[in-house]
Amino acid sequence: MRIQSIDILRGIAILGILFMNIYFHGSLITGYGELSPKPIMDSFIETINTIFFDGRFRTLFCLLFGAGLAIQYNACKKKQLSPKVFLTSRLNWLIVFGIIHGVFIFGGDVLLLYSLSALTILSALDLTLKDLYKKATRYITIGIILSIAFTLLVIIFAEDPPMMRSSEDYIEMHELWFSHYGYQVLIQAAITSGLLLLSPLFIYWQVAGLMLLGAFLYRIGFFNRGFNVKQLQVVLIAALIFITIDISCITLFAINGEMSSVLSSVSAIFVALLYAHLVIKLIKNKSRFISLFSAPGKIAFSLYIFQSICMALLLRLWQQDFHLTAHRIDYVMIALVFTLVQIGLAHLYLRYFSQGPLEYLWRKAYQGSLNKNKENLDANSALN
Repeated sequence: MRIQSIDILRGIAILGILFMNIYFHGSLITGYGELSPKPIMDSFIETINTIFFDGRFRTLFCLLFGAGLAIQYNACKKKQLSPKVFLTSRLNWLIVFGIIHGVFIFGGDVLLLYSLSALTILSALDLTLKDLYKKATRYITIGIILSIAFTLLVIIFAEDPPMMRSSEDYIEMHELWFSHYGYQVLIQAAITSGLLLLSPLFIYWQVAGLMLLGAFLYRIGFFNRGFNVKQLQVVLIAALIFITIDISCITLFAINGEMSSVLSSVSAIFVALLYAHLVIKLIKNKSRFISLFSAPGKIAFSLYIFQSICMALLLRLWQQDFHLTAHRIDYVMIALVFTLVQIGLAHLYLRYFSQGPLEYLWRKAYQGSLNKNKENLDANSALN
């Protein structure tokens, strides 16, 4: 039986990710070129992003990824299947999709990193609640410490001023990026592999820890009831403290978008938990609006890749010069309109089909691998 809050939260996470990725879907190497003087609306949107968007939906998706692992693990146990074999097959195929997506479509892919991280924590899904929580908090704490340390090192030693859109460097990088698709593939492959190699230095610990926390939250029934008052107060206070730190660092040290995302990954943990709690309470109050996000959540994998393909066509193929004149509000409007399109498409699609196209393809792929492994085992047993 599907848990409604998880479907809705997954839909919100997938749709929300676009609002931060949109600046990089056109040009991965430049992102949003800063304007001089900076428009007031740009500053306003940056502040809104820092508080409500930056890293929040990736973190939420990570928690849900972990909850999904726990759900599948329990389902395998009930069916007397090997959870490790089943989940490993699923994750191996998700790695394949992640490589294709990250190298050939969008270098900001998360599927590859999340799948590889998940493979390292499968054995932890069998831990007691107490041990699972301890491991989750230990990993997350390590991730927080490393993220803050990395940000401080960059602020002290290596922070470059934001790249201005009028600069020769920006124009040169813009022209180079759009010169050839082969160049884009090479850069995306380098970024994808570089992220994996560097992930043990900071991001892996948060990703793995959040997955473990998501599994823990599922097992204690959080996705059905949310936090109690005392827990909510602690999470809210922590969120406010780290958001204040984020805004202070961005204002005082003018750190760029990439580094602000690393810093915001800490506050994102607590804000994502607040979002989850709020959604659960809205579901309990039978909010019709929040139920709109259930359909996108059921085909989240397909929508995630669909976003990247559509944004690549729009912002790389058809509107290459858009990035030379666009303001942040223009990107936000594209993301907003496309979010409405995705919600509508998801509801329409699920009238006729029970699974998203990529969900179906993924299921066929890993089930095929499982069946092949079973046949090989049966053949070996017969020979012995």
